[in-house]
Amino acid sequence: MAFKNILISLVIVILLSLFLFIADYRDKISNAEITRQQLSLLEILDPLTDTDERLAQLLKNGNEQAWIHLAKHHANESASTAFQLGEYYLKQKQVSAAQLWYQLAIRQHHVTARLALANSYFDQHQYADIKSLLLPILNNEKALALLYKLALQQGDLSFIQAYKSKLAHGDNAGLFNELEQFSVFSQNVRHKSEHNTACSIDVQLFATNLAGLRHGKQLTLAFEGHKLAKYICVLTPKYIPAEVVNCQHQPTDKIRCNASKWLQRSDINSRYLGVIVEQGSANVDNGIMYIDQQDNLDVLVHELSHFIGFVDEYPLPKQHQKCQQFQQTPFAHNLVVLDKYYQGERGNLRESILLQLPWRSLVKDSTPILSNHPQGWQLGTPVEHNNEIGLFTTNSCNSKRDTQAFKPLAHRTKLEYFELDFPDIYLNIMKLDPKRYLMPSYHFNISRDLVGQGKYIKASEVLQVTLFK
Repeated sequence: MAFKNILISLVIVILLSLFLFIADYRDKISNAEITRQQLSLLEILDPLTDTDERLAQLLKNGNEQAWIHLAKHHANESASTAFQLGEYYLKQKQVSAAQLWYQLAIRQHHVTARLALANSYFDQHQYADIKSLLLPILNNEKALALLYKLALQQGDLSFIQAYKSKLAHGDNAGLFNELEQFSVFSQNVRHKSEHNTACSIDVQLFATNLAGLRHGKQLTLAFEGHKLAKYICVLTPKYIPAEVVNCQHQPTDKIRCNASKWLQRSDINSRYLGVIVEQGSANVDNGIMYIDQQDNLDVLVHELSHFIGFVDEYPLPKQHQKCQQFQQTPFAHNLVVLDKYYQGERGNLRESILLQLPWRSLVKDSTPILSNHPQGWQLGTPVEHNNEIGLFTTNSCNSKRDTQAFKPLAHRTKLEYFELDFPDIYLNIMKLDPKRYLMPSYHFNISRDLVGQGKYIKASEVLQVTLFK
């Protein structure tokens, strides 16, 4: 009987000690103090509650510090926990830490971690690490979609063609149709022209990756509601590999790319091209417009206006050709470069100056363009007539002291600040002679680059065969 009592007492002591032990280790978990060895022992002694449940309870209680501490101990045995840590650190923008936890989950055969790590690599431009990560799960539709995104980014045309049938089925059918719309599978195949006879000119957009193609599509749809859309048709973007256009600019510089490669495309029916790249400063170089994936509709409209004969009203580069001397003939709808001062009979001077203005027919006889000055007559419409069409100084040639640029309106316009409106009066001026100041077609760019490569005969042939004068 005494032995039995001793045994019962011993069991009670053991159970009480075990209870206290478990309670102490639970406190260590809550206080983020438990070690890996203690956790292993706890899992043996307290099998009714596993570590996954403890982690869930910590999250429910909002104990983030304890959750991280426990999760790090558990991640080597739990792919799901390793993946959750990756997601946590990605949300905290600690990308390197997130990638390490994803890699641990992948070593434990976590498929979703492969996708997450591949997406992280893509966002960090670690393109070389993605393909080997996703090819083992190529039958996963999300993996296939990301591999196509990568192929477009890298210009991997063989992959694009090899798996298009696979892409066309299942959840990726929408992506397949989208890529077909962007001529991804039919580069250099001439289709029926999208030309709209109501437009003065067409601009064919191109982009070097999926994000650029989608951005270009959004811009074309947004542009359809703009007043310039009556005169300029912006066509659905087409894909071109980045290595083909071979842009060499820095991200903060004006976009500059190799134009001679456009000679290889037989599917272009437009006078002008628009190239969308990842980064760079927007500009128009003769027959080619360059914008990047961050540029909005305001930037697009500003750049497109150059094609139809409008010049920037902010300071042009010091070496800009039009600011080097007074114009001999008009060269733009909205800008003239003339002398500041004149001598002679006012009426005769006015008549000769008006001949230099594309908007002369819109200038009222009562609107002055010359004012008394010690040097004779000063060119410019006085401030009292700021609400009229006249001759108002603009900043275009401010970098040159001996020339002055003038514009039709006193107020600032979209040609100076992208965010401002495009004046209806400028459209009225353009309609006086819509095609007079058009930029040359993109063939000019091709020819110029060929000359730079010493291919003079080919350069001459390009200009001779162009349909656009």
